Amino acid sequence: MKEFVCIVCPNSCKLTIDDNGNVSGNKCKRGEKFARDEMTCPMRSVCTTVATVFEDVPVVSVRTNGEIPKEKMFDLMELLNKVVVKERLTRGSVVVQNVLDTGVDIITTSDMTFDY
Repeated sequence: MKEFVCIVCPNSCKLTIDDNGNVSGNKCKRGEKFARDEMTCPMRSVCTTVATVFEDVPVVSVRTNGEIPKEKMFDLMELLNKVVVKERLTRGSVVVQNVLDTGVDIITTSDMTFDY
């Protein structure tokens, strides 16, 4: 028997999945899907920052535009620690396309263009 805390919605249900694959403790269907996915292929969204060349904006916040396999999170962070943005980007701009061959892009979550 495995236990999880669901991270899909604010309920944070305490889920249990038994040896037969039966899920209990979920208040919605999303919790059931989360528990099953955690058992077979856990996925995560990642939010972080990457460096820039701009003194006024030394880092820019970024995130995955989808979920990546949990097992690739450390590889992703290693890759993003080497990224340096060299142009001013707007929110939603792609920084790294198809990261780690996952089909997921790394996009900016803030705007680096300013009117002075």
